[in-house]
Amino acid sequence: MSLEKVAWGSVVFVGTVAAFTVSGVVGAFSDGYFLGRARKKGVTYKKIATRNAILGGVAGAVAAVAVVKGKPKEEEKAIAGIGSINVY
Repeated sequence: MSLEKVAWGSVVFVGTVAAFTVSGVVGAFSDGYFLGRARKKGVTYKKIATRNAILGGVAGAVAAVAVVKGKPKEEEKAIAGIGSINVY
């Protein structure tokens, strides 16, 4: 396991958590503003953000494991030599 894979796994995890959190809050706000839906009693933007952060954490963990455990890309070898069309 290389440091680069771990770094990309961390980026994927944090990005997924942030994306889920922000999209949930923006979605709830836009539903209320544009569609005129009333907010349910006891449902706050903080609760929505927390719920979506947990959901994003689960999805991000799965994606990060996939990035870290993925097989490295193999070098493609050309069939012919220099100056020819490479067929892989």
